[in-house]
Amino acid sequence: MKKKSIIRCADGWFCHFPKTAVAINLALAMVTSVSLADEPAKSADEIAKELSNPAGSLASLNFNLQYQTFKGDLPDADDQHSWSMIFQPTLPFPVGDQGRKFIFRPAVPVLFDQPVFDAGKGSFDDADLALGDITFDLVYAGNDMKTKKTGYLWGVGGAGTLPTATDADVAGKQWRLGPELFGGVIREWGLVGGLVSNQWNIGGWDDASYSVMTAQYFYAYGLGKGWQITSSPVITYNWHADSDQALTLPLGIGVSKTTKLGEKPWKFAAQVQYFVEQPDAFGPDWLLKFTVTPVVQNKLAGLFK
Repeated sequence: MKKKSIIRCADGWFCHFPKTAVAINLALAMVTSVSLADEPAKSADEIAKELSNPAGSLASLNFNLQYQTFKGDLPDADDQHSWSMIFQPTLPFPVGDQGRKFIFRPAVPVLFDQPVFDAGKGSFDDADLALGDITFDLVYAGNDMKTKKTGYLWGVGGAGTLPTATDADVAGKQWRLGPELFGGVIREWGLVGGLVSNQWNIGGWDDASYSVMTAQYFYAYGLGKGWQITSSPVITYNWHADSDQALTLPLGIGVSKTTKLGEKPWKFAAQVQYFVEQPDAFGPDWLLKFTVTPVVQNKLAGLFK
């Protein structure tokens, strides 16, 4: 299989990885430069539950390493696989005194070996190291608690995509934006809920019609001592695709452990997902996901107070 060079750039913003490294380092500096010593003491189970809550108040840095296999009708589709890393800070900004907050979650994907089908040759190439399009969501969220351990979580806002990919083969070349909302229930044993968003093309270098819905179901069941059974698979539906190419539907299960290393809480998680539905031509089959999440303090947390 031929490896493709990443010397050239997509018709987007970033042409060199040093720029991406600078952006990530700035994000790290903003959220880690203050000690957690002034945070109220929480148990490992409380921290684990909070980190599983998309309306939670803890700032964190999520490093997701993903291995994915594929299948489909295209030649050699069943032999394809990919590695990627997604860096996703979660930055909550408290608003008022009712427990409401703005939450900003950018996701920076680094693609190590994404398979790309070359229709002219009728075979797959392997797009080598590349930055993908950065996605983000910004929501207004809260937890309405009926008791100390039971209640509801909710959020409403927007989701978007920036045309930042460094390789044209993995680039959307579009600015995308749309609404997002989520909700769920909080119980003593954990939580369960769902998120849905839809993005449309609002500009960029490719004027092709784009309308894709993303839905995510999430759950976390506490086992005690910081252990959880948890997963958060992402479903997608392309409204402009044929019916046999539109839906991607995974089922997932995983396990996580939250503990303290020194004074800082960390969460370690692994999950496996099997895709029961994917585009017939080419789509994901299995996904293995490993996540490391340090809890940090957001230096900008008082921005909206």
